[in-house]
This record gives sequence, C-alpha cells and structure tokens, in this order.
Amino acid sequence: MNPLPPVVWSKGLAYSDYRETISRNNDTFDEVYAKPAYEPQDLKTLGELPPLRVMAIGEDWCPDVYHTLPTWARIAEELPQWELRVFARDTHPEVMESFLWNDRARRMPVFAFYSPKGSLQVWWSGRSAAAQQFYENLLAGRSFGDLSKAEAAEFVQSFDEAYRSRFRRDNFEEILALVKAFFHLG
Repeated sequence: MNPLPPVVWSKGLAYSDYRETISRNNDTFDEVYAKPAYEPQDLKTLGELPPLRVMAIGEDWCPDVYHTLPTWARIAEELPQWELRVFARDTHPEVMESFLWNDRARRMPVFAFYSPKGSLQVWWSGRSAAAQQFYENLLAGRSFGDLSKAEAAEFVQSFDEAYRSRFRRDNFEEILALVKAFFHLG
C-alpha cells in the first residue's frame, strides 16, 4: 500500500486500544510488552531515524504476532516522532492484500514503515529466518493442520519456548537490520 491513504491509517488502532480487543495470549502480550526485545542502544539507533508511521498487521492467536508486536509498540511509545497503528488482519483484508508474502500468503505480523506523508519506506512480515527454520524443522514436512491435538500442543509449547529464548530478539534484529539498511545507518 503505497502511498498510505489517510482514511486507511485512521482505521488502525493505537496499541493500547488494540490490546483491549484481544482475547487470547494476554499473558504473553503483557510479558513481551514488559520486557521488549530491544536494548537501550537499539532505541538510540532507531531514534536517529526520521519520523515514521508504523503499520502493524496481526491477530492475537498468532505466536509471531504476540511475541513481536509488543516490542514495536514499546518502541513507538518511546520515540515521540513515531506513530504505530495496529490492524487486525482478518478484519482488514484490504490492508493485508498489499503485503502478501511471495504474492500469495497472508503472513503476519506485518510491520510497514511509512513517512509521515504516507510513502512506504520498507516492510517486513512473518518471522525471522532462524524462527522459520525452527518452525519447518518442528513440522518435519507436515503442515500445522496435519498435527494431532497432542502434537499441536507440543509444537506450540516448543515454539513459544524458542521464541522466549531467542526468536523475539532474532525477529527484532532482522527488522532492525532491514530498517537500518533502508535508511543507510551503520
């Protein structure tokens, strides 16, 4: 979606308003919000960027969302020149259509960074390469829908543990590297 129309931006929710709408994974949203994946130096680096509008797309049932979105919400709160709006993917399919992964998958979360005038700068979706590899290894050639109820529960537990130990930071670092490269920061 380039440029970002003001009417679309206005439909997004501030994180605090989005947080009130979620019904699943509340503890993890709060855990990540309380202990975001960035370090003080990361925040300083991001503070060197021009003002940005950050469009986030996600759903509260998605591990990639609830382990990643609260970090970016905290960053937007810490940086007064940034604004963040959250769009529920399934409620806003017209927004999601501009950010299809490999031109077909509605992968989330999406973080799209726009100038204040609405020009798309750069965007990222899904999970880090390391998290993706871990995910594929856990599935061992199957889809998540192919797992039995017990296997699915074990999968979710393993994936959540891996997110807590390293993928929150991996996702953050991958997005940070993309943004730094776009804006030519060292």
